[in-house]
Amino acid sequence: MMKCRFIFTGLFAAFVGMAEVSAQDIVARVPGLESNKNYMSLLQSDDKLRQKTDSLLAVIRDVRVAMRADSDVRDSLSLLRIDSMRIVLSDAENQVYNMRTQKMKLIDQINAIEQQHVLSSMGNIGDADGAKGSGSIFNNAYFKKSIEPEDFKALMAAQGKEATVRDYVQTYAKNYSKIKSLYDKYLLVTTEAEAEELYSQMAGVMDENMVLERRMAKLWAEIYDQKTYVYSYFLEKESREDILEITESMMMESRQQKLLSVDNCVSESVMDYCLQKPIVLNYEMYVAKLLSLTPSIDSLSSASRMVRQIDYRMPVVDVERRSFVDYQPIEFSARSPYNSTNPIPDCVVYEYGVVYRILLGTFKYKQAVSIFRNASPLYVEKLEDGRFSYYAGGLHSKAEAEAALEVMKKKGFRNPQIVEWYDGRKTNLSEVGEGEAITYRLTIKGGELDDTVRDIIATMAADCQISKSGDGVFVLGTFVNRSLADRVAQAIGKCDENLSVEVVEIKPEPKSEEEE
Repeated sequence: MMKCRFIFTGLFAAFVGMAEVSAQDIVARVPGLESNKNYMSLLQSDDKLRQKTDSLLAVIRDVRVAMRADSDVRDSLSLLRIDSMRIVLSDAENQVYNMRTQKMKLIDQINAIEQQHVLSSMGNIGDADGAKGSGSIFNNAYFKKSIEPEDFKALMAAQGKEATVRDYVQTYAKNYSKIKSLYDKYLLVTTEAEAEELYSQMAGVMDENMVLERRMAKLWAEIYDQKTYVYSYFLEKESREDILEITESMMMESRQQKLLSVDNCVSESVMDYCLQKPIVLNYEMYVAKLLSLTPSIDSLSSASRMVRQIDYRMPVVDVERRSFVDYQPIEFSARSPYNSTNPIPDCVVYEYGVVYRILLGTFKYKQAVSIFRNASPLYVEKLEDGRFSYYAGGLHSKAEAEAALEVMKKKGFRNPQIVEWYDGRKTNLSEVGEGEAITYRLTIKGGELDDTVRDIIATMAADCQISKSGDGVFVLGTFVNRSLADRVAQAIGKCDENLSVEVVEIKPEPKSEEEE
């Protein structure tokens, strides 16, 4: 264990060392501050900190990939390796947290210099002095009369939606922390029952975040476009091209930051909000300064700092559902491994994954091991009617099962058959033809499907088609997997509470006598 720990700690140190390379050319974010040595030094420090954070996030991603690989092995050595990697992961995440704290201090200093520089040179609008006491730009008579009535109405509607977007962002961040905590436990559990319980919890939170992300993206885009349009119109009307140049520079900086952060971003929608919301707030501060609304400037500055504390540069937790299927080829030995002290075990049914077994026969009573020609591994399943089915092997693919079937026939088994278990659902492939397995579809009622719902469907069920079967009634299908159908149904319900979604099981029609 100590050796593993030293190996991964060395990996951690190597990545941290890489962060010292390649200093970037730094450009002032606000024109006129190029000669401010303190400001340019802060920008340089911020860029170096970003590079170090990127290196640490790369460590976290690679360690999680290695942990995921070891979690599938499930032996004692792999668990020791995971334990060692958890130490490295904890160290890396603590370092990232400390760097984020440093970054917040840097950003506060950078923004303070930028705001002081811009606001001190702006001046005021003389005609707006009589409206100082209004407190907010939205209640300011001069500002209101300067905007077209329809545009002002749309601006107020956008302002009213801001709290909803803020709630989306905060909920998303809380959910991310919950997913990460559950995932760390998920990698360590050794039984399928424990893993499936944790996966079910994670899946629910991940689906909620997927819905939040779509809602957030759509709503914030509307708010951002509307607000920047109105504020730009106002500044242009007041002939403040100097301020428009500054805001355009901020937008360019935001786009550049997005390109630099795309690989270390937990959510593009959250990133857009975190990068663009300060631009909107700066717009509002500049407008407030022009209108001589000093209390409003202080409030907006505080709000900007709170937005900057939201961290969108977090590693994506790539959750892959763990399979506990134990695949075993069929073997024949000189002597059967099964006897009275080592009886044939019960057939294991896995909740997740696909496994193929060869059905050797179904009997009214339990059978002596001698009739199975020393084949192994063997499994027995007690059916609902009291009979016993005996199986051989645990095969990975249908092709392997078909090859094993021919071997069993040559060994003298009269009627071996291929049986598939898909996420716990059993299908005798030798008795059903292609397309005769049970499938599922969703019936969606309650209204039209908006863009967010359709996007969720396209993401989660890309192979399924949507068809309209009546007024406000849609059919989505088909699904071969009941668990996926259930997840999509839940996600659609979270997207639009007015929609009711039902999972419908489609059984193959029985064959006619002629077909038989």
